[in-house]
Amino acid sequence: MGIVKIKIRRTSEEGFLVILTATNREYETEGFLLPLPPELETSFTQWQSAYRQIEDVRSCIAPAPGLRLTPKSVTVHSNLEYTQALKTNLNEWLNSGDSKWQPIRDGLIAIAQQLHSSGEEIRVILDAKDINLRRLPWQEWSLFEQHYPQAEIALSAPKTTDRKSVARPNTSKVRILVAVGRSDGINTTDDIEVVRRLEELGAEVVCLMQPNLKNLCEALWDEQGYHIFIFTGHSGSRKDGQIGWIEVNDQESLSIEEFKEALKEAIAKGLQLAIFNSCDGLGLANQLAELHLPQSVVMREPVPDPVAVEFLKHFFQEFTRNKSLFASVLKARKRLEHFKSRYPGAIWLPTICIASNVEPLTWHSLSGNYPQPPVSKLTTAKFQPHLPVLKSQKAAVLAGVMGLCLGFAMAIPATIVLNQRSESAQQPTQSNIKSITVPAGTWLYGGSTTWAPIRGLVDKKIKQELPKFNLTYTQHPTLPPGSGTGIKMLLDGQISFAQSSRPILDKEYELAAARGVKLKQVPVGIDAIAIAVHPSLKIEGLTVEQLKGIYTGRITNWTQIGGPNIKITPISRPLNSGTSEFFKENILENQGFASNIVFIPTTTQALNKVGNFPEEGAIYYASASEIIKQCTVKTLPVSRHRGSALISPEVGNSEPRDKCQKQQNKLNLEVLQNGEYPLTRRLFVIIKQNGQVDEQAGEAYASLLLTREGQKLTEEAEFIPMR
Repeated sequence: MGIVKIKIRRTSEEGFLVILTATNREYETEGFLLPLPPELETSFTQWQSAYRQIEDVRSCIAPAPGLRLTPKSVTVHSNLEYTQALKTNLNEWLNSGDSKWQPIRDGLIAIAQQLHSSGEEIRVILDAKDINLRRLPWQEWSLFEQHYPQAEIALSAPKTTDRKSVARPNTSKVRILVAVGRSDGINTTDDIEVVRRLEELGAEVVCLMQPNLKNLCEALWDEQGYHIFIFTGHSGSRKDGQIGWIEVNDQESLSIEEFKEALKEAIAKGLQLAIFNSCDGLGLANQLAELHLPQSVVMREPVPDPVAVEFLKHFFQEFTRNKSLFASVLKARKRLEHFKSRYPGAIWLPTICIASNVEPLTWHSLSGNYPQPPVSKLTTAKFQPHLPVLKSQKAAVLAGVMGLCLGFAMAIPATIVLNQRSESAQQPTQSNIKSITVPAGTWLYGGSTTWAPIRGLVDKKIKQELPKFNLTYTQHPTLPPGSGTGIKMLLDGQISFAQSSRPILDKEYELAAARGVKLKQVPVGIDAIAIAVHPSLKIEGLTVEQLKGIYTGRITNWTQIGGPNIKITPISRPLNSGTSEFFKENILENQGFASNIVFIPTTTQALNKVGNFPEEGAIYYASASEIIKQCTVKTLPVSRHRGSALISPEVGNSEPRDKCQKQQNKLNLEVLQNGEYPLTRRLFVIIKQNGQVDEQAGEAYASLLLTREGQKLTEEAEFIPMR
């Protein structure tokens, strides 16, 4: 399964930062999208206004609670010209020849070609906070139509933290709760009939007709739980798309806030999907995501009754054939094409809103029957598309953090290993360090402790070859060293550039923008995360899910995963460490660290505890370069999921203590480069773009690391070179 994520964030009035990633972050590139052109905004407003004046559409619009709309007596058909104008202006914007946007377009085409050759299903996730971007019909972009014809475009739900693992409903049947709200002017009978037909497939359907708040809450608190919740009737959202409400009966309009405890209980008992076959549901989807509902299907505009019924019918036809949620919505949405003349743009309405790090949803998976996914054909593929090289080294391209989209616990993500870099990384490679022009002076820098081996080799060489480029590593006077600390020091003007073992966070971009500067990240190497335990511990290896279980407190004794009867002592660096932040987001899926975690300031101290106290059953994670050469611990192999091969980040097996000093363990570059080993990340030089000499120093340092000589030294430091 191929996952393509497009993250868009406004950085200024000049436009949007865009980060494109594919699958498990093995591909990542950056670009910059121009602001919405006035013509596009105007054409969208004209289409939306005309569409909402169609009598069938207007009659289903739910105003804010306490208000009522009186349908007009005259039918006003939306002019098809508005629909076409919107599509035309959208494509003119997205097909812009702007050089800062070109890497995203080229990257999307290259990813599509690779994924299509594998025969895998492709899912595209648009992660945008701006409601004006979320409402646009992205599926009409000619690039998507040509290169992603079988891929549904979903919206990413707002990121939440500490999402807990949930139990499945206490039933072997798929349980569906249907709430039919205020439905004057709507034929909800057909919706109910469509869902009732699912009983023929063994589903259990519970139907509430215009319930009051008490009835709805009691149903959601049901002990058995539900897999799917469907609402049909009137609903609405605020203009900013953040808050939504449903009209459950003729007297009550409820926001999600008013029955959130009941919803949280249903979600905790296994609710996986909500379908709002009603009007304007983007606000509802946002609020449900905040309650940790994995995925929902909503209508992005008020939906006419015939469209709603037709969509629901075709969706369940596909979904009950065990098609994925994405494939089912895609097919059902395309089946709405015959409404084109009657309701122009109706085919754009059904929208998936999906949270990050959720299991793939199918009808079989709801009932607990999980067929083993096939091994991806791309798992060992090394893919290097030929993308054009940007000429300007000063393009205003920023980078950002990409939440790991759909990091499925039960499916193997396709792995694409690409030599994609930021703009600076795409410049022609210089052969040696001495060939780079650097500004003379003393430059302070700081940040990630993971970078220590690189600093020991590369920085030493820089000092020898370019003595006028004087580098001084600087620590914060009170905060522990780490990626977050380094970026803070950079923004505070304490250093010239920072070293980071994770991407820039949204909050750091926002803080920079508030101070009138921009941050840029340049990837210069790839790091593997290794898992260390005592050499005497009898355990063959861990799956990613078991590793998550250990650090979230679900697994507390080695006997739970086939080891000896020893209590597990999980150890971690502090939370401001880039390694800890990466681990929490990508392995723990943003769940909190368990209360039994022992936080230790440095890797040296942590490895001392792991290697010298076998009775404590300690486990620790850190950069492979910091672990594999240590003689007091052994490195555990890791697999993506249960049943797949255990892969070690080192060549062969860990040498025993008596041989380790003479024959040190070495990094297995092959399994890291081809994507077999599941725990990898990128290293970045972080630069503050303010036109000052500090920016020149940061750019020069990144260029030095990306020379052939710099990349060779990076490999000698036990990291994977970008080139």
